[in-house]
Amino acid sequence: MDNSVKNSNDKDKIMKKGYILVRISIHTPDLFKEYPLLSGPVMEKFGGKYLIRGGKFEIAEGEWPADRTTVVEFESFEKAKECYESIEYSKAKEIRQKSTKTDLILIEGY
Repeated sequence: MDNSVKNSNDKDKIMKKGYILVRISIHTPDLFKEYPLLSGPVMEKFGGKYLIRGGKFEIAEGEWPADRTTVVEFESFEKAKECYESIEYSKAKEIRQKSTKTDLILIEGY
C-alpha cells in the first residue's frame, strides 16, 4: 500500500478537536472583569482547556486588531459549539458582548 494513502487514511480516523478562538478589544474594563470569572467554569464544565488566555503577544505580520486572544480546546467541534450555545455560557457571553468588540469563531482542527 502506498504510504501517502495510508497516512491520509490514518489522519482521517483521528477524532478532530474543536476550538473556540476569540479576539477581543475591551472598551468597558470594569464590566469585563466579570467575564473570566463566569466563562472559566463553564468552559471547564464542557471539557474546555485553555491553550491561550490573554498574555504577551507580538504582531509578526499583518494586523491583529485585538487586545486579547483566547483559544479554548474541546474534544470535538460539537462540544465547542454546545458550550458556546449553552444556557450556562449565556450570562458570560452577554457581559463579553457588552464590554468588548469581539471576533469569535468555532473551528475544527487536530
